[in-house]
Amino acid sequence: MTPPTLDDYAMTRAVRDATGEGLRCRTVTAITACLNAVQTIDRAVASVRTQTGIDVEHVIIDGGSIDGTLQRARNGLRPGDFVLAESDRGISDALNKGVALACGEFIQFVHADDWLAPGQLATALTAIVDTGADFVFGDCLFYEDGRPSFYHRGDPDYAMIINRKMPNLNHPSVLARRACFERVGLFNLNYHCAMDYDWFLRLHRAGGHGVYVPALCSNMNHDGVSNTAFRRTACEVAAIARTHGHPTPLAIGELAYQMIKIELGRVIKRRSAPLYRAVRRRLNPAFQPLDREPTPEQSEMGLDAPHHRPANPALEDEGVNGGL
Repeated sequence: MTPPTLDDYAMTRAVRDATGEGLRCRTVTAITACLNAVQTIDRAVASVRTQTGIDVEHVIIDGGSIDGTLQRARNGLRPGDFVLAESDRGISDALNKGVALACGEFIQFVHADDWLAPGQLATALTAIVDTGADFVFGDCLFYEDGRPSFYHRGDPDYAMIINRKMPNLNHPSVLARRACFERVGLFNLNYHCAMDYDWFLRLHRAGGHGVYVPALCSNMNHDGVSNTAFRRTACEVAAIARTHGHPTPLAIGELAYQMIKIELGRVIKRRSAPLYRAVRRRLNPAFQPLDREPTPEQSEMGLDAPHHRPANPALEDEGVNGGL
């Protein structure tokens, strides 16, 4: 299936234009696609609402929640934000609707299980304007059982591997120019897990480039991510790479390697979490476990343990950790 374009979502855009709000230009549009996310939607919405020093609107696409998500989302929005509540054809379709409705020059996706760090959008906007990049990205802090668990590092050299596999671009940390979607199209509806890889690869092959910003870090909830989802993502990544010209034998070999890692990780983690973390860190330098977990008292108070973000190994020789 050919990826859709913004013209394919003209009727969606017309819904907002009819309110008169679509005529106002904004700097950043944060887009949240949600479905029955009542447990996490407040946090996602609040993280956008509390961004400072930047003109940001929030567009929420609800696919038909029946658990109160829609009302909770509306309660946290401000004048000028926008909600579209209707059925969709999956997450790619919902995100495409969000881009079509966006009035911002720049796009930031904030999934219902994700939340922005304080000042994240201002940091990202400064970086993308200063560098002239098509998108900027950083690291991601993953939470498990309500506690910060590990950092996943962005890869400043992502262009070296993007043709054969999904690099560490950490989608929750990405701020992209809306013009990129006009240039290469929207998310392909064929994909349900790796649609971002397909989009980044199309942008890369069209001459687009991203810049890693060490100061950027977003937050993501890792609870409930199943091995089935990992396997489906790995299969989609292999199919996407092949579609864009990566040799089939190499794509199959990469897929087999990923499947073995997923299965071994499941077995090792079940037997010993510390061993799992040690092995995973050895196999994937982007995986950086926290040096200290919150105490029970801190958890009860909703506080994170004091910890520092380890230096990104990919940048240690360049001396640029911790700054733009």
